[in-house]
Amino acid sequence: MGLFRKKKAVELSKNIKNIFGFKPGNIFLYELAFMHRSAHVERNGHEISNERLEFLGDAVISIIVAEFLFKKFPFSDEGDLTEMRSRIVSRNSLNKMAEKLGVGRLVTMNKDRVPINNSYTGNAFEAFFGAVYLDKGYDFARSLLVNFIFGKRIDVDAIINTETNFKSKLIEHCQKERMTLDFNIVESVQIGRKKQYVCEAIVNGEPRSRGIDYSIKGAEQNAAEKALESLRGNTEE
Repeated sequence: MGLFRKKKAVELSKNIKNIFGFKPGNIFLYELAFMHRSAHVERNGHEISNERLEFLGDAVISIIVAEFLFKKFPFSDEGDLTEMRSRIVSRNSLNKMAEKLGVGRLVTMNKDRVPINNSYTGNAFEAFFGAVYLDKGYDFARSLLVNFIFGKRIDVDAIINTETNFKSKLIEHCQKERMTLDFNIVESVQIGRKKQYVCEAIVNGEPRSRGIDYSIKGAEQNAAEKALESLRGNTEE
């Protein structure tokens, strides 16, 4: 039965029903959506994993979120809508959504090649929506994200109102406290066709945190967020 044994396919179908509230039609699509590249199979010389569905799901989520915001904020201008969408579909936000929903336990991967960060959950979340779109159509995917996930499982208003420019906030904090601050890219890791960057936030000459993302800007933001939490935590003590 496709790439998975029938027993695993039945188990995956049950888990999707428990987490997302619906029964899959074409289970093969969901098997593929949760297949991390480290556990890929080869067919006719091509690697098969969830990367193509991730590409599709990214576009599906983006248009659903754009439509959702367009209707939710009828008087917001293009700039505000773009900023709000960026906050919702950012790598960090998708990772957190996926973790809260329990997507990670559905992902099949090679245990000897465990990813260096949790972005695989957000990637699988995108791939899952690519599978939903192909299996159930756009209207179903939109209802699942807006009515079920945003409506019952994730506080989307909190995401919209969250400060996302952590780098600017960290710079302000360090200036206020008379601390020096630097960001260094200390490593780049090839993940399939993509490259992840590892950024270190250095405060007063000492490494304070590390962030990982598929872009240097994103890695800096992740490192800044962690450094801010650490510094503010110390201030409160």
